[in-house]
Amino acid sequence: MPKRKELMSESEESEFVGDSSADEGAPGEKRLTRRSAANASKKRKVIAQADSSSEAGESEQGMKYERVPSKDEMRPEDIPRSMRAVSTDSSNQECPVPGCDSTGHFSGKFDRHHTVAGCPLYHNMTAEECKEMYSSRTRMAVERSRAIQEIHDNRMGLRKPNPTENQRVKRDAFKNARLLLKGDNLFDMREKRKNHKLKHEKGREPLLNGVTSKYDLQLFREAQQRALEESSFEAIQHCQFGDGLSEYRIKHIEIGRYELETWYASPYPEEYSRLQKLYLCEFCLKYMKTSTILRRHLAKCVWRHPPGDEIYRKGAISVFEVDGKRNKIYCQNLCLLAKLFLDHKTLYYDVEPFLFYVMTTANNHGCHIVGYFSKEKKSFLNYNVSCILTLPQSMRQGYGKMLIDFSYLLSKVEEKVGSPERPLSDLGLISYRSYWKEVLLNYLHKYTGSEVTIKDISQETAINANDIVSTLQALGMLKYWKGKHLVLKKQELFDEYVEKRARKPLDNNKIIDPNCLKWTPKQYT
Repeated sequence: MPKRKELMSESEESEFVGDSSADEGAPGEKRLTRRSAANASKKRKVIAQADSSSEAGESEQGMKYERVPSKDEMRPEDIPRSMRAVSTDSSNQECPVPGCDSTGHFSGKFDRHHTVAGCPLYHNMTAEECKEMYSSRTRMAVERSRAIQEIHDNRMGLRKPNPTENQRVKRDAFKNARLLLKGDNLFDMREKRKNHKLKHEKGREPLLNGVTSKYDLQLFREAQQRALEESSFEAIQHCQFGDGLSEYRIKHIEIGRYELETWYASPYPEEYSRLQKLYLCEFCLKYMKTSTILRRHLAKCVWRHPPGDEIYRKGAISVFEVDGKRNKIYCQNLCLLAKLFLDHKTLYYDVEPFLFYVMTTANNHGCHIVGYFSKEKKSFLNYNVSCILTLPQSMRQGYGKMLIDFSYLLSKVEEKVGSPERPLSDLGLISYRSYWKEVLLNYLHKYTGSEVTIKDISQETAINANDIVSTLQALGMLKYWKGKHLVLKKQELFDEYVEKRARKPLDNNKIIDPNCLKWTPKQYT
């Protein structure tokens, strides 16, 4: 029979772990067994790790961008539920162009649209004309593929077949149309447009009739439609892992020397949210439309670390405390960036009541962000974390556990007991479960007394009592026997913990050192 260690007296158990908490776990949390924890750990996203050794020696012009895979490259069963695509019904969305009823599509392939780019009315066309152009493009594509096949059927494609009579007529018509737009004819046509005052309506595309030949205008329209068709098909095609339609959102971001594929939509301004790729400065987190704008910004940007006070430094790792009221723009940009990788995040612009703790790694170029967590200045429920994120290029490198440990270190300095704000995402729950398990096993392994209570563990580790109870239940170490709650000291768990520490020792620089913290809690009213 395994050894039993008395956990607490009957009077204390009613205060900290009643029958309901011991049997059902912490309120607001799902019961997690060892088997479900093992299955959940398999669902974590495998991220390509960055080569940090080559980062210091690279110049701005010689940087190589590393691609981090997205959740779309994982198997369906390995993706957590919160990371799967959200179903959206595009039929309920309306076109923002005034006077448009959202019917038809500029590409001619779809029956409805909800964007300006897909609006036939914006392009001064009708839905029927767009459909006719789509059918014409389809026929031309078939004829073009047949002509290419005929060329390949000849010997190595050295001899091209003679053009048909219909092709000669079209070619001559195109040449004549272009000749009419040269010299005086083009000047007369432009003057005619000015005299007739052909102006487009407000919010519409400029009128293109008479600017060029009919053939060239048709080529331009076809190029527009093909580009829109590809992007729209990507936006409304059926998801691989769900029955709904994927979101029309930013697909990629470029930050520093990394190109990341996003997981969720973020409420950037409308002119930026329509882009397929967004460019961000890794120091001030300003977002831009093109790489040219980013390059010009980097030449003038004087930031090399987050704003605020540096309250922790050990080796190359630093933590900066940023006040949401003093540095509002930076904190808003940080929240918008975090929403690209978090499903449950709802805070974007109201950042004044929060403090942001940004973790960075330093090299010759500056302090590069790896993750952050935020907390309320005055939390009535003693939450020590409101939102926590490790950027994808820094995942599976120990930074997430460092952020969690740092949040509890601040709670110890404040002489409070903390807990993360609910609900937790799947990856967040896995990270916190792993951290709580390691802290409790380390505490009980070093504890030499005869009795220990939940209150003692909570005060020593700054972990909430409900989180301690739910973790002990997940480990199978908490049992109710003869009117008392007891901790079953499972020696195999401690042996496994010691063996894991010996097999994979932690990097000293990635262990939070309380002596490196230079911080005094502030009182907020």
